Amino acid sequence: MPSPVDPDFHWSTLAIGLLAPVVAIIILLGMIGNILVIIVLWQQQRRSHRATGSYFLINLAIADIFGSANLIFMLSTIINHGEWIFGKYICKLNGVLTVLLGATSLLTLCAISVNRYFKIVEGGKYNRIYTNTNTLRILALTWLVPFVLALAPILGWSEHEYQVGKCVCHFLFSRSISYTVTFAVFVVIAPFTVILFCYLKIYKIIKTHGAIMGNLRRSQPSVHVEDIKIATTLFIVILVFIVCYIPASIVNIVQMIDPDFHIPHWLDMVSFLLVVSNHANNPIIYNALNRSFRQAFREVLRLRPRREPRDLSGSGAKYPNCQSRTGTTARSPSNPGYQHSSTSSEKHSPEIKHSFDFVDKKASLPCSKLRTSSC
Repeated sequence: MPSPVDPDFHWSTLAIGLLAPVVAIIILLGMIGNILVIIVLWQQQRRSHRATGSYFLINLAIADIFGSANLIFMLSTIINHGEWIFGKYICKLNGVLTVLLGATSLLTLCAISVNRYFKIVEGGKYNRIYTNTNTLRILALTWLVPFVLALAPILGWSEHEYQVGKCVCHFLFSRSISYTVTFAVFVVIAPFTVILFCYLKIYKIIKTHGAIMGNLRRSQPSVHVEDIKIATTLFIVILVFIVCYIPASIVNIVQMIDPDFHIPHWLDMVSFLLVVSNHANNPIIYNALNRSFRQAFREVLRLRPRREPRDLSGSGAKYPNCQSRTGTTARSPSNPGYQHSSTSSEKHSPEIKHSFDFVDKKASLPCSKLRTSSC
């Protein structure tokens, strides 16, 4: 069976007919979808100048736009039956961009998880930590670390080579074990660990406070329904993330441990397609799980009358259905019945749904005793 860099292997016409449309769809969805995300978040950012949470989503969308554009090399190579026609220098550039943009997306997801952790679990520290300056420093690290790792093969630590199974240039995991281990630790293992830790803590907080409010208000089924929705949303976000990375990680580990073990090219390609599909997945997830994103997308596309969209970054005004500790409903300025109140229950009943980006904001959720603060 041919090796990952075997120049004699060519993709069949049937394979091209199957692979090319998939890659083209990823490119289009990744670029158009993430541009829409940036427009929506930028409009929100202009209204809420302290919504630092939106910076991370914008950073992720930027990385995914360029990551999707970089797949044009992959699409052209697939159409050319798997033959690389761009030369060795473009191959090196493609390798750098593939590693840089994929790793930046992953580290940004990690940064978003930490941001949500401090927003929900350690709300009292949030405003002190997530100043504009500190946020920009964190975002710079999400690019700097991947840039150093992506550039290292150009300087002699490992090497970017064309891999026919992926139809892109990438470093071979068996070429330099030290580089592969370093890359895996900083770009895969550490971010995965942090993400799982943060979301488990978030889920624990939400579940704990949901149980408290459930005991106080057994007659309110919406509390339990919202707990289930949050748990489901967290599960979907983490599951999509893991599903897209685990197959390729297994393939790469096998190649690193036993370079003589030949991975079928179709398996190499499918596992890599799952990885690059992450460039297009996020707008789909936002649209599927977040009502406000769906509304804002339609407004941007002029599919419905334009109106003031809600805050989408996890900060800003309270939602109308949030239950306060006194059992009253906190009303937002967007509601006709809104009246300003300075009672202690309104002052000290922060909104959990503002602290979690993917929750459908229509249903109610208990807000008492949560240590959150507005961005």
